[in-house]
Amino acid sequence: MTIDMADAAVDAVQVLFCADRHYLQHAAVAAVSLAVASSPHPVHIHVMTTEDDPVSREMLAETLRPFSNVAVSFHKVDSGRVMGAHVDRYITKEAYLRFLAPEVLATTIRRVIYLDCDLVVLDDLRRLWEIDLAGCAAGAVAECDWMGGTTENRLTRLGIAADHVYVNSGVLVMDLDRWRRDRLADRLLRFAEAQGPMLQFHDQDALNAVLQGEIALLDRRWNVQALMFSRWMRKARPEDHRATRAACRNPAIIHFTTANKPWKFRVWTRKRALYYRYLQRTAWGRTAPPLQGLARLEHWLSRAFLPIGLDPYVILPIWQRIRRRL
Repeated sequence: MTIDMADAAVDAVQVLFCADRHYLQHAAVAAVSLAVASSPHPVHIHVMTTEDDPVSREMLAETLRPFSNVAVSFHKVDSGRVMGAHVDRYITKEAYLRFLAPEVLATTIRRVIYLDCDLVVLDDLRRLWEIDLAGCAAGAVAECDWMGGTTENRLTRLGIAADHVYVNSGVLVMDLDRWRRDRLADRLLRFAEAQGPMLQFHDQDALNAVLQGEIALLDRRWNVQALMFSRWMRKARPEDHRATRAACRNPAIIHFTTANKPWKFRVWTRKRALYYRYLQRTAWGRTAPPLQGLARLEHWLSRAFLPIGLDPYVILPIWQRIRRRL
């Protein structure tokens, strides 16, 4: 089923989100950020989901109506197509829906930019859209080596070569013609079903294993993880550290990886203010969080200080470290 807010321009940048009803709010935040950053260039946003939630769907459509350069389409996908893929309490089956883009989207769409929902876009996506993939099936940003190579044995068991540059799957430029020709969706889902719990990072592990040699590396500024603004980025390899520092000075996309999502209560993450800046421009910006009494007041106050650069929750990790030492 497809609902279009406006006729999509022939030369529109095609963007894909995959979400269940719980993540449509966050997809809306990301969508508003890209609509602002990409204006006035035309953008066609596609949302793939296994659920039918008319209320959330209408809220997202309402959110994007003020942007004349943006059209949106919703695609209901049969959940059985990804039912065999490994999931856990952190990752749902929607994580694998991106693999089905070449099947679900019209064959006239030859390329799409896939975006995770937990991010904000700060630069015109047409710059990313026009990147030369040099014949590769996809483009992605190299994952930072936070673990110092400690995951190599696990990746080897997945068949990932030692010289393969492991990438983050939260931002992808997908050559849908190549995916259709080589039936990559089938190959990826078969691999995900066969490996099961071995896929610690789920779709990301599968993508790196199956598309080895078929992934063009994108500039890191197109997927700057919020964690990269912290002191922990100094644990990366020297070459990663240099690339990360350059990307953090001029990020095109900031990605809220890890469990510390900016919308969670009493959680601090860097660049949290950006999420709430764009949330205010969505239909969800007017809804109260599911909190009561003093907790709701605390949440409101924590947001009130963000526009002036103050985040009360910045003291939380400091306080936690102090408590551990007491």
